[in-house]
Amino acid sequence: MKNKWTIDLEEAEDGSGDLVMPLPQDLLDSAGWKEGDVLDWKDLGNGSWSLTKQVHDVTIEEEEAWRDLEAKQTKA
Repeated sequence: MKNKWTIDLEEAEDGSGDLVMPLPQDLLDSAGWKEGDVLDWKDLGNGSWSLTKQVHDVTIEEEEAWRDLEAKQTKA
């Protein structure tokens, strides 16, 4: 079953004129999203949009760099 939400855009409080789309907590919970996640937007071409969480694949080199950094911080 697909869930649907209708969300009213709100004007940003900083006076910039930007619009903000506040995502309801039940949507975040059902999607497994949290504040700080990066979302990809896809125009479905029928007036609706799809949002998916961007997933970053970590390379072996990146993983090794993180392990090295963590080891250095543990020794300090």
